[in-house]
Amino acid sequence: MTDVSFIIPLRNQERTVARTVRQAAEVGRSLEIGDERGPRFEILALDERSGDNTLALLSLLHGQIPELRTVQDLAPGRALARGVRLAQGELLVVLDHPTDVDLLRWAGEQVARGHRAAVVPGEVLAVRREEAVRLLAGRRAGLVGAQQVVATALGGVPRGVAYSPPPPRSVAARTRMRARTVAARLGLGRLDHPGK
Repeated sequence: MTDVSFIIPLRNQERTVARTVRQAAEVGRSLEIGDERGPRFEILALDERSGDNTLALLSLLHGQIPELRTVQDLAPGRALARGVRLAQGELLVVLDHPTDVDLLRWAGEQVARGHRAAVVPGEVLAVRREEAVRLLAGRRAGLVGAQQVVATALGGVPRGVAYSPPPPRSVAARTRMRARTVAARLGLGRLDHPGK
């Protein structure tokens, strides 16, 4: 049985993919859930037809991180839904770029302690498996779109969603985040990915 599934939708992210996967592995090994042996986790790297070296870098990481599985050749906007269907963990943690490991750990632990989901806007979504399957398995969305869907569905439910503010961002990063938010609201899930 797997406790945690990290879902990483990717598209042309050769500059950041190794750091993102390593952060997921670091947090997966340190989460305070599971049994006396620690949490059992998997990392699902889902590539949306990258045209750069993202897949080559993932191949190198397989030898270093045994929990890593790669799914490739997914249509743009479909990686997250596919990851939700493939995930074996009871807790799903979604990230699509390197982030603060403390925020990543915080999100996972909030759900492990009883919330249905935890959101760090534009950074991390942690959600119980049954909620993720119900809300995201058939939806074309990226991280930001998934955060909006989960927040809308669980926002009024007791212990529904825990929120944390994102880390400070540059003006360019805030602009990219606004563009992702607008794309997600317009149903353009294929455009909901980190910019270069």
